[in-house]
Amino acid sequence: MNRLFTLLLLVGLWSPLLMAQAPENDSCQNAIPVLAGDTVAFSTIDATWEGPFHPDNPCSTDNDTIFHDIWYVWTAEWDGQAIWTMCGTADFDTRIAVYKPGLTCPFGPDDLLTCNEDGPGCAGFTSEVVWDVVAGQTYYLRLGGYGGESGTGTFVIAPYVPPAGPPSNDCENATVIGLVEGYEFDNLDATTDGPEHPGNPCFGFGDNTVQADIWYSFTPDFTGTVLWTGCNTASFDTRLAVYGPDASCPPTDADLYECNDDGPGCSGFTSELYFDVEAGKTYLLRLGGFGGDQGVGTFDLVEFVPPEPPANDLCENADTAWIITAQQADDLDVTHSGTTEHADFNPDQFLFPVCLGNQTGGEFATVWYKFNSLGNTEIEIRVSAVTPGAEFYVDLWQSCTEMVDTSVITDNCLFVSVDEPYVVDTFSNLPPEPTEFYIRVTTRLTTDLPGEFFFQLVGDITTGTEEPVFPGRVLVAPNPTTDFVNLYLNLEDRKEVTYRLMDALGREVWRLPKGVLPAGEHSERIALDGVPQGVYFLLVEADGALKTQRLVKH
Repeated sequence: MNRLFTLLLLVGLWSPLLMAQAPENDSCQNAIPVLAGDTVAFSTIDATWEGPFHPDNPCSTDNDTIFHDIWYVWTAEWDGQAIWTMCGTADFDTRIAVYKPGLTCPFGPDDLLTCNEDGPGCAGFTSEVVWDVVAGQTYYLRLGGYGGESGTGTFVIAPYVPPAGPPSNDCENATVIGLVEGYEFDNLDATTDGPEHPGNPCFGFGDNTVQADIWYSFTPDFTGTVLWTGCNTASFDTRLAVYGPDASCPPTDADLYECNDDGPGCSGFTSELYFDVEAGKTYLLRLGGFGGDQGVGTFDLVEFVPPEPPANDLCENADTAWIITAQQADDLDVTHSGTTEHADFNPDQFLFPVCLGNQTGGEFATVWYKFNSLGNTEIEIRVSAVTPGAEFYVDLWQSCTEMVDTSVITDNCLFVSVDEPYVVDTFSNLPPEPTEFYIRVTTRLTTDLPGEFFFQLVGDITTGTEEPVFPGRVLVAPNPTTDFVNLYLNLEDRKEVTYRLMDALGREVWRLPKGVLPAGEHSERIALDGVPQGVYFLLVEADGALKTQRLVKH
């Protein structure tokens, strides 16, 4: 091909790109002055990216900047509030920011005054923001797109007049309410007057409060537990918070009593929570949205008799686990079983499992176990989900308030998932001296199903401190059996004793605490009515020592 022709062809192909020009206000130094009340047409097409990143900003959950940004500058003409809006008047997913007055270009990460990604009720993920202004102060305005989007549109700056909002828009005007079912509500046009709650998992995902909140005042005539639920009955991403008892308006972060963002199993990120009440005490109920969401719905506020949480729901009540041999584990001679169903967690003290990917918020259920390492520097842990579809995070703790040093003790967290319901891992680099550790089993209720599980700890039980020796002898007969079994126990010393029956998957069938028994012979006839045929394990615990007898029922 003729070289001249080729050159002309290339120039022809590239000429539209060479002719593309960035907008005149592509840089902060060339910000275009605007006036309130004017409808300003804009385009971010071919704009570059100049402005700063804003880590941990309240406007976004996935990235920290504004792409293809253009700039405007506006000097306030009044004291009060202004609204900068392109709500429904842009053809792309916009994101906007206002910078603190009295500053000049270029701006830094800490110079952000306010921002918005998706304005409440704005079509096409367009934006609007309201902020306090002082007459004569100058504000730089940054406009761009989410995730690299660009396009065209119009915007207006105007004085902001807050809508009247619902009657219960302010805490001071909270609607007095009793126990109700199907109670209709909306937070349309509501403002936000409640406190922020930084560091609380209920208020994660880049938003540490309840936006567009409405308020209710509830004074029960009984002492007990209340269920407040809008699970599956609201049109938007709700948040619930309870303050009290007897908190005054406006409440503070310290007055927070209970909260929920995404209720377990609730669609559309709707919410529900339980809270204990005392007769005659007043509780402030705050309902709103995540990230400014608004909408309509119904809720129930009903008296509730909660199921008992697991006995080891709190670390202070951790169940005792112990190390067994690989053969004992293979034969299922010993399993440590439990469930996260009906378990709770303390959001003020909760630390995320290190193997959990998204650590910005959520609701959790936790149960606890403790064991002595017996000087093993490596301990194999085998964990199995028993409830189909249940998922668990299992991690290692130095104490009830302190995780192990993850830079020293490796493989200290594992995940039991739907795809991998049986997991084997090894806690490595443990100290060579006998040390007490805690195991926490966690289900993330926001996304995962709670349920039953069992685990085993495998190591050298002769290392360091010996395994507790059972103080006596145990015999079960007849074995195999049909309707009953006789358990014979001969104790060498006075001990606190518990009988437990486990199935072959490590699930507890029943537990029979016997209290403190004196030294000597004891017998118990145990009926097996209602227990299906199969292989079981009859466990006798005596002050931490364990004796296991395999039992077959025909």
